[in-house]
Amino acid sequence: MKAKELYQQGLDLGRRRLYKEAVEAFTQAINLNPDFVEAYIYRAYARTGTGDNHGGVKDFQTAMDIYRARGRSDIADQLLVPLNTLQNEIKDGQEDQGQLEVEDEPEGK
Repeated sequence: MKAKELYQQGLDLGRRRLYKEAVEAFTQAINLNPDFVEAYIYRAYARTGTGDNHGGVKDFQTAMDIYRARGRSDIADQLLVPLNTLQNEIKDGQEDQGQLEVEDEPEGK
């Protein structure tokens, strides 16, 4: 299969909320074409659907790097919104976990 066909397959799987399978299709597309920026973007969204927020951050950052290398900082900057949203979700999740640990400690410590 060609990279574009795998990319299209990933989009179709993502629309059906089959995020794990979508990630696999986008990954195969990226393996065939490592500069396939759209595949990184949609794999980022699919990864968040599987709960892999850190992987999503990495993919958004890679897509931004590719756009900047192409002289398209304007497009890279547009990815800051979903990237920052995802980073904030990760940060909030870590803070929530930390708060739970404190609340669960026995009194007197």
